[in-house]
Amino acid sequence: MFKIESSPAKICLGISAFLFLIYSVSFMFFSTGYVTGGDAGFSLIDNGLTGMFGQDPAYGMGGVESGFNGVLFFGIFISTMLILFEGAKGKWTIMLPVIIGLIAMTVCIWMYWNPDSAASETPKYVSILVTFTYAGSYVLLRGEGVNEGLSDYKPGLKVNDKVAMGALVLLVLSGLFYSLRMIFTPDQVIAQGFPSSESWVGELDAAAGLGVPLPTTVSVTGSMILVYTLWSALVLTDGAKGKWPVMHPSAMAFIAATVTTYVGLVAGAARTESSTNQMDVLTIPLVMLLVLISYYRLKDEGMEDGMTFMAAPMEDGSKFTNALLILALVLGLLTVVNEILLV
Repeated sequence: MFKIESSPAKICLGISAFLFLIYSVSFMFFSTGYVTGGDAGFSLIDNGLTGMFGQDPAYGMGGVESGFNGVLFFGIFISTMLILFEGAKGKWTIMLPVIIGLIAMTVCIWMYWNPDSAASETPKYVSILVTFTYAGSYVLLRGEGVNEGLSDYKPGLKVNDKVAMGALVLLVLSGLFYSLRMIFTPDQVIAQGFPSSESWVGELDAAAGLGVPLPTTVSVTGSMILVYTLWSALVLTDGAKGKWPVMHPSAMAFIAATVTTYVGLVAGAARTESSTNQMDVLTIPLVMLLVLISYYRLKDEGMEDGMTFMAAPMEDGSKFTNALLILALVLGLLTVVNEILLV
């Protein structure tokens, strides 16, 4: 079933995929339970602050942002499984951006961790584990062609379609704007989105997981956005030929983000109090559209060249479109059940 020959690499990728999946599902569907220690609902994993409402600065903070992080982890999980199922050949395009993002995430978690909180420190050590296992798998896969094509990479604007080029430029510029600010100045990002002078900020319901996010949470978001930004940059600067492995996870992640965010709006689990909050909500479907426009416009430039399913050639590109629609439907139903029917 798996197309990786090296057993150690397979184990490392498997551990990484498992951790991405656990945190993805926990944050995507149970972020409120996570940030409230399980007090506000079911929690697959939690922050260890059960019963500490009003007693700990991390209690109930950043449930919405944690949910978005879960979606970003979901895309990384998809990309990791793609390597396992399709083989490592030429997959540096996936792995190097992910390694950069994981290193940034690990540094940020340790740097911005709130020492005044009694929250579980498990994420600090999980970040180190997933970074080392993922980077270790990359090193182990060198013998299976993971770096094929890397030596030929010479950056330049190598997309011919003007619409796709414009979409990719917007993705890269906006991604860098959001990710670098979140990584290097998360406090400023929080202050801008949640001005202390506004009365509604003090009225946010921490018991429902809607408290102001912490710098750690925001910096993790920035680190993961950086991965998707680098993927888009690779398509823009290396050409579209055979880049389906980086575009598929991006498309799936931002379709998931759009579906879960807008179901959350209906369920009252999203923030729209400030113009910044509203802009964030509007940005997610815009990014999804830019990714999809880039992908479909670039099919004529070889986007789907070499596309496989379980390492077998897949000539019918419509199967991916069907997979996107099914993903949107399934995630929509699951989110409706979790956010509306079971509340």
